[in-house]
Amino acid sequence: MKTIWRVFAYLKRYPLLASAMLACAVIGTLMLIVFPLVTKQVLDVVIHQHHPEKLMPLVFLAVIAALLQNGLNSLRLVLNNTFEQRVIFDLRSDLYSHIQLLPLRWFDNRATGDLMTRLLEDVTAVERVLIDGIEQGIVAVLTMIVALAWMCYVSFKLTLFALSPVPFLAGGALWYTLTAHRRYRLQRRAASAMNALLHDNLSGIRQIRSFVRERQEHVRFNRVSDELRRATLVVMKVWAAYNPSMYLIGMLGVILTVFLGTRAVLAGTMQLGDLGAFLLAVGYLYEPVGKLHQLNQLIQAGRAAGERVFEIIDEPVESQGGRKFEREVRGEIEFRNVNFSYGSELPALSDVSFHARPGETIALVGQTGAGKSTLINLLTRFYEFEDGDILIDGQSIRDINVHELREKIGMVTQESFLFNGSIRENLQMGKPGASDEELLEAAEAANARSFIDLLRNGLSSVVGERGVKLSVGEKQRLSIARALLKDPPILILDEATASVDTATERLIQEALENLMFRRTSIVIAHRLSTIVHADQILVLDHGRIIERGTHEQLLTLGGKYARLCEQSLLEMPEVEPAAI
Repeated sequence: MKTIWRVFAYLKRYPLLASAMLACAVIGTLMLIVFPLVTKQVLDVVIHQHHPEKLMPLVFLAVIAALLQNGLNSLRLVLNNTFEQRVIFDLRSDLYSHIQLLPLRWFDNRATGDLMTRLLEDVTAVERVLIDGIEQGIVAVLTMIVALAWMCYVSFKLTLFALSPVPFLAGGALWYTLTAHRRYRLQRRAASAMNALLHDNLSGIRQIRSFVRERQEHVRFNRVSDELRRATLVVMKVWAAYNPSMYLIGMLGVILTVFLGTRAVLAGTMQLGDLGAFLLAVGYLYEPVGKLHQLNQLIQAGRAAGERVFEIIDEPVESQGGRKFEREVRGEIEFRNVNFSYGSELPALSDVSFHARPGETIALVGQTGAGKSTLINLLTRFYEFEDGDILIDGQSIRDINVHELREKIGMVTQESFLFNGSIRENLQMGKPGASDEELLEAAEAANARSFIDLLRNGLSSVVGERGVKLSVGEKQRLSIARALLKDPPILILDEATASVDTATERLIQEALENLMFRRTSIVIAHRLSTIVHADQILVLDHGRIIERGTHEQLLTLGGKYARLCEQSLLEMPEVEPAAI
């Protein structure tokens, strides 16, 4: 029930809408009492006492009550839908906002498709409990109260017989409530698993095609889809037994009431009009009972979905505290005996120390798994280091607000991520609100202006999902232009030229030189052309710095760096032909 109460807390945000819905429900429900009254008068006065002149006024009264009731119901539905969409927006916004603040370590074990399911499907299921549950629950309870009051007024004894199925209905509802949670939870998990697989396969459709894995992936998709089918069938089979059983018990109560009421009329202890009005009220009583059973199903589904939504909202967010830099950032970086591990026994970094002066270029060299990317992740506080300290301009980054820190760092990675929008929208991530002139100036410096001008729509050209409509080199140059627009004092280049040909590398290298000018740069690279002029080269192996120095110093040393060069694990730069 804790989850349900947390969902209901969203009602407090819109008290006027909630009050208006409640007023429409109350007034509309009170109109129901008119119809048993009219029925009684028609049977006892118009027909039995033969007063046909009173028929039209009674019909007119019933029509007015019906118009008012349905008009209020229509208004209630409009208010309900407005309420519903606002709550969906708020809950989904809260969830998305929280997801954006979670530490990157949290995402390491989460499937994107599962998160999408929680944002889209689970939030909607939670909202149905909040809005539809309140609406249907209030209307059903009010209808039952009005019907029960009328029934007791007509015949208290017959009312007791009419209520005889209630203990059985309550027992059935309790059983369903206590047993439904596990079924719905398994169904939500199966839906998430299918969506996660679907997201992966759609994102990797080129790999599936290139490895001719269509049939195998289809089999895998059918397997998780079948798990969802079976989980849903379990829910539906139980509901198929529960719902008709509850209706059957209710119908038996109505039949018992008809039997006993008819005997009372025949015995002369009850008027025909009273019986007709009483039976109409019994119908009003048992119809909302059926709705309450459906509402119970809704609540159980929403409860399972709500747990999945609030499971994320309850996750601790990335630390947002800290202060701003005391002065303009110059870009001095210092690592002091930094240690870090990803949770395994083997450390990713061990006792790492180095110092980069403002404007210097530090190159990181090492084989895969040496710790190069981990070092970058710690500098940007994507992960929090365990021991030691990292300082920028003499201030520990632990004391700096994380947004302030990342504002001062620009990144260009090997796999340049572009959003499915226009070139303009992607570049403006570096400088929101930048003019087209500023964007084209940055594109010129990044050697991207040439291909942008060839596109039919220029800056308005849509790049497609992950920039699929552009080449690797074009995407990389746009990333460099984006970093230029951000204009950070510290720059990180993570194998920025690793996936391009030599001709494209020259364009990117020239753009990188423009980008690195007067900035402190940390470069991860496999090609010597990008690190040969670095002020300091750090050679990492199993999380430790085993060598450091300039290119010439490390070659003279004849250690790991020299061996990497000899083994062509670092590609040598092409030598320009001598001028004749």
